[in-house]
This record gives sequence, C-alpha cells and structure tokens, in this order.
Amino acid sequence: MLVDLDHLLADPIFQENRCSIQFHPLHTYYAMAVYVVFLFINRTLKIIGIGLLFHMLTDFIDCIFTFSACNSCLESSPIYPLLNLLLS
Repeated sequence: MLVDLDHLLADPIFQENRCSIQFHPLHTYYAMAVYVVFLFINRTLKIIGIGLLFHMLTDFIDCIFTFSACNSCLESSPIYPLLNLLLS
C-alpha cells in the first residue's frame, strides 16, 4: 500500500523489531484520526479510510506480536499506552 512509502523517511529505513505505529508520519494517531474522518466524507474516501484503518490495525497487531516475548520492550514501545487504555 502507498501508506508504507513513509517508511522511506525513517532512518534507518529498515530496523528489525521496530513498531511502525507512532514512528512513521502516516502511522501516527493524528493520521489515524484523519482516516476516521474519511469514513464520513464520500464513498471513495470511505473505502480508502477503511483500508487505511485495517492497515493500522494489522500494524498494531504486528507490534504486539513483535514485543510479546519481551515485556520491557513492550512497556517502552509507543503502542503501550494505547494497549493499556484498551485493556483497562
């Protein structure tokens, strides 16, 4: 998906065990809020918004799987506050 082009802005471009949520510009909570707004505009943007939100969900799940073997890694990851909020 084109949303992953923002990975090219990262330094380094690839880093093992890096969570893309809150790291890449199009994977931030602010960007996700824009994707939610897409759901209410028109049919084309609604479809794009759904696709982007599913992409963010799969990246979020990937982050959880990546850090599941290391509790201290998970606690220091950018998704930990959101994960805590969702589980409380």
